[in-house]
Amino acid sequence: MKPLQFLALVLAAFASTCASVASAPPPPATLIHNGRIYLGAPRWLAVEALLVSDGRVVAAGALRELEGAPWRITERMDLRGAVALPGLQDAHGHVEALGESLESVDLRGAASYEELIARVVERARVTPEGEWIRGRGWDQNLWPSKEFPHHAALSAATPRHPVLLERVDGHASFANAAALRAAGLDRAFASEEELAGGRVLLDAERRPTGVFVDTAMGLVDKHAPAPSAAVRERRWLAAQALLLELGITCAHDMGVPPTTVELLARLRAEGRLKLRLVEYLAGGAGLSAQDVQGFPLAPDELDRLSVPGVKLYADGALGSRGAALLEPYHDEPGHDGLMVMAPEELRAALEVCARAGLQPAVHAIGDRANRVVLDLFEERVRADASFRALRPRIEHAQVVARADWPRFDALGVIASMQPTHATSDMPWAPRRLGPERIDGAYAWRELVSDPHQLAFGSDFPVERPHPFEGLYAAITCATPSGEPRDGFRPDQRLAAEEALSAFTWGAARAAHQEARRGRLEPGYFADLTVVDLDPLAVEPAQLLRTRVLATIINGEVVYRAPSGD
Repeated sequence: MKPLQFLALVLAAFASTCASVASAPPPPATLIHNGRIYLGAPRWLAVEALLVSDGRVVAAGALRELEGAPWRITERMDLRGAVALPGLQDAHGHVEALGESLESVDLRGAASYEELIARVVERARVTPEGEWIRGRGWDQNLWPSKEFPHHAALSAATPRHPVLLERVDGHASFANAAALRAAGLDRAFASEEELAGGRVLLDAERRPTGVFVDTAMGLVDKHAPAPSAAVRERRWLAAQALLLELGITCAHDMGVPPTTVELLARLRAEGRLKLRLVEYLAGGAGLSAQDVQGFPLAPDELDRLSVPGVKLYADGALGSRGAALLEPYHDEPGHDGLMVMAPEELRAALEVCARAGLQPAVHAIGDRANRVVLDLFEERVRADASFRALRPRIEHAQVVARADWPRFDALGVIASMQPTHATSDMPWAPRRLGPERIDGAYAWRELVSDPHQLAFGSDFPVERPHPFEGLYAAITCATPSGEPRDGFRPDQRLAAEEALSAFTWGAARAAHQEARRGRLEPGYFADLTVVDLDPLAVEPAQLLRTRVLATIINGEVVYRAPSGD
């Protein structure tokens, strides 16, 4: 065929296609307008209007242009002067635990052991005798003594109920005498037992104080009644409602069993799953190919649920002195923390992940734990360069030796961090680490060459899931009261655009979803968080007063603030 003949056929086919398209009715669309709409990272341009069709953004720009676009506008969403952001995401949380915390005794902020007891006693008054009482949020660092408690006073105040209280970081628990009896632990031990990745604290008589650290928590917890399927569902739906109310459109849910995925799949099929969820399976020592069979789970058309990876634990938490350090704790000489999984166990688990194509997300807080994980990641990259494409994650990366900072970029490791950890830990972390090591902590600006590539979350319910509290902490490195004036780690402060990127596009990138979420550009899901203040224009202190007016997922309003709010 001659070139001119071929060109004629192409032009004829194009003309026929255009005619067919022109004869078809224009697709329906929703016009979002009358506000400031930010398109997202990296430049954070603002436009007047969006067109949304079939759950995705199809056009963004000036209102006049979009009104004249070849779309059938069937609905108009008037922002009434509000600000719309790409849907805020939390890159690290525990959704079912959040739901449980809403029903448990809230111990957050208890300023003394006596206040903790008073809150538990109040719950005991309305709890049938013999039923377990659960609580969460205590932090001995807020108490005058700064010491772990002994159960004697709590046991005297609650003799008719087993009580089990989880520390704020989720890495230690506190049991009363009734709970110890139920677990068969009301006896003397030969010595303070060092379990695999855990500690049982003993008193002078070598009896349990009631405090259990990291894996030792299971010694009591396994004796508490497991929640029913109905209770689990109730907690999930309660947590979802709260997160949507806070403007969160997607949460990365860390360390779940396959039964959780089954529950969420059912809620999705019933149309009751509104929040986007990225689930990371719970992994540990002995992880096998059978444990992860059937995963990763690809998202469905609406992308409500996906399972891309596995959550692993390298160490414990800094507040309970479970974080694994290169040198002993400054405030406990001779103790350098706990490795929850030994290096050889982590190595084997990473191999299982690599073979299955699952993204590893490894909890590492102390500098020793972070180095071990980075060494193992490097080992796998050298053995198989494709491991890098999995985007291995380190969750928290809280204390990292300066020599290890460049390794995050070099190995393509996602730094999944929580800004409010820095401001919550600020009163006591320097005592734990000492003046030199504290300079290597909470270094989110140092771990990646481009702050837009950070992934930020809250670690709810360890911290409150309020994203604007996280934004404020990342921008100021200060407490909500503004202390210290120059910030706890002033060299780590981020610009508002950088911090906001970490809660949007950066979080999406951490889960391989940056091509469909994290921005408001044509082809991306229409996920928006609508607020009353412009986070890129207000003073940082005003971020804490930001109100969420609406949360939109797939172009659907899944939360709207009451009209009087």
